[in-house]
Order: sequence, then structure tokens, then C-alpha cells
Amino acid sequence: MSLTKISINNFRCFKNVDLQLSPGINFFFGKNGSGKTSILESVFIFSSGKSFKSSNLASLVNYENDKFTLKAFDNLKGYIVEIEKNKNKPISVLLNNKKITTSKLIKEFPCTPIHNNTFSFADASPDFRRKLLDRSIFISEKSFSECWFSYYRSLKQRNSILKNNRISDIYIWNSKLSDEGIKLNNMRNNFFTKTKNEFYYLIDLIQPSLVFNFFNLIEINFFQGWDENKNLNDLLQENQDIDLKRKSTTQGPHKSDIKFLINDIDARQILSRGEQKFFSILWSLAQHEVLKKQYKINATLIVDDIKSELDDRVFNLFVETLKHIKTQAIFSCIDDCFSSKITASLNEFKKFHVEQLG
Repeated sequence: MSLTKISINNFRCFKNVDLQLSPGINFFFGKNGSGKTSILESVFIFSSGKSFKSSNLASLVNYENDKFTLKAFDNLKGYIVEIEKNKNKPISVLLNNKKITTSKLIKEFPCTPIHNNTFSFADASPDFRRKLLDRSIFISEKSFSECWFSYYRSLKQRNSILKNNRISDIYIWNSKLSDEGIKLNNMRNNFFTKTKNEFYYLIDLIQPSLVFNFFNLIEINFFQGWDENKNLNDLLQENQDIDLKRKSTTQGPHKSDIKFLINDIDARQILSRGEQKFFSILWSLAQHEVLKKQYKINATLIVDDIKSELDDRVFNLFVETLKHIKTQAIFSCIDDCFSSKITASLNEFKKFHVEQLG
């Protein structure tokens, strides 16, 4: 994916805006409320049919109108995608004039979003970290979606049995849950390992230890959700009494997590907000690079409000990282923080002052 042109109509603060995007780096700046985040939000909708800011798409319709429409062109593929959301109707998605489901968007227009929630990646819930990992695997592995849904359907059935105390039925679902869980875990662990390798490769390139000392100390581990020395099916049977009391399955891939430790202490207890933000950006960039290098998927990178909580030293580290990212990237910031000297070293850089877009 590399969006060549996007048209935004009656979306948030915008009435009508057409934007020609660079296949390299696109930078949007402007004061708060000018609409720069809304532009990034629209790009994410092209990839997911969802917003990274609101769960209610109807709220994104400009208050003077009944619907918003978004249109994007990908000249490389020759694709046209059109999205319409009426306040009182479900979202409509057309790809080359044919209706498709929103779940197919991420395959055709993949992107890696980095925004306010992602910035506190280390401090977020395990569920949030799982979702970010699963999103990338969904893009890259054809069999992941079927495996994921099969596991969580089995989990729902087992939890229902536990709630209703129907123990005679539980053994079949233990086996089903275990089989699907092991497949799911293997895919997650595989992608995690690739991301971790890419993360340390980026560290070698940009040398963040010159600014932060924690990069020499941090330990990153994948926790699969149960004791790795035990068979999942056996463990489900062993934990049956505990699960009955809690009326839910207490161990399995639905409890998996990515853990970050510094000297065996949870990293979020040690890192400042700025340090967490840069670490989170670097980890997300590593996942982004895995998609490109390992799976030949050119996802668009989206980073909202890049400069907040990053001092000049850390921002310069981020700029250094950008020099190695060869896919389309879209950033926003309140201030014009990219000087002509910086932009000259970056890939096909294009700058937009949002307040002048109309």
C-alpha cells in the first residue's frame, strides 16, 4: 500500500479536502484543533474501517451533515477505495466499485498506527499488547484469522461450561482449546521473535544508548499465557477446580503478554513518559519492518503527535530511525519540527500546513 491521493468530505472539521501524498514521508503540522490528527485518522479508516480515537464512527460526521465520505487512490495497484458512513446506517466500503467487508481493508491497505495509546505500550494492559501483535500477524499470516477465531470460540464454549458447571462436557473442549491454543501461540511467538530481532537491529543502527542507558539493560520476553514447561491440555485439566471457582479459563494464549524488564523490574516502574514513548515507537517500528522485510508487505506508517514528550535529543534519534524506513510514512505535530536540513536527508519528504488546507 501507498496511498497516492485521498479525498476527505464532511469528516470531523473538514468539508472538502483533497491531498496528494508522497510515497515517502508526509508531515502534517498545525495548532490543536486544526485537523491534523483527523487526517491520520482517515488514513487509518482506509486500513480498518475503524477510528483509533473513537468507537463511534457516526460521531466523526461533520456536525452540519448526515454522512462522511472518504476516497483513496493507490496508483501502484490501480485501486480505488470509497468509504461512506451515514449517521443512521452501517459503514459502506467499495473497492474498485465492489462492496467489501471492513475486515478485508487491512489486507489491501495495511498500516502500522502509532498514537497516544501506543505511546504507553509498556504501561498498557496485556490485552492491548496482544491486539497490536495480533494485528500484524493477521496482516501477514493467511491462516491466523481462522486459528484466532477457532481458539476464542472454543474458549467461549469452555467458559460457558464452567459458568454452568457442566463438567461432563469439558474434556472435549480442553482438547480443542489446547490444539488451537498451541497453533495460536506458535504464530505469536514466531512473529514476536522476528520483531525482537528487528528491534535490536534498529538499536544497532541508531545507537539510542548514547541518549538512554536503559537500552543496554532492557529484557524483552514473550509470555505465552501458561507455564512453558507444561502441556496446555494437561494444565487445563489440572486447573479445573480453580477455573470452576472463577468461572473462567485462567491459563492459555488469551493470557499471553509481552513483558519488558529492567534488572528484573517491570520497565514501566522505571521509565519516564518520554522514555516509554520512544521505546514504544521503536517497538512498533520493529513490527512494521518485519512486515516489510519478512513478508514483503509495504504498510503505511502512521505516527500522531510525534514531538510531544520527546526532547530534541530523542527527536533526533527518531529522525535517524526514519532514514531507514523505506515505506510510506505519515506524521503529525503541532509545530513544524522538520527543518530543511533534516528533510534533505529523508525519503521523498512532503510537508503540509493543515491550517492552509481549507
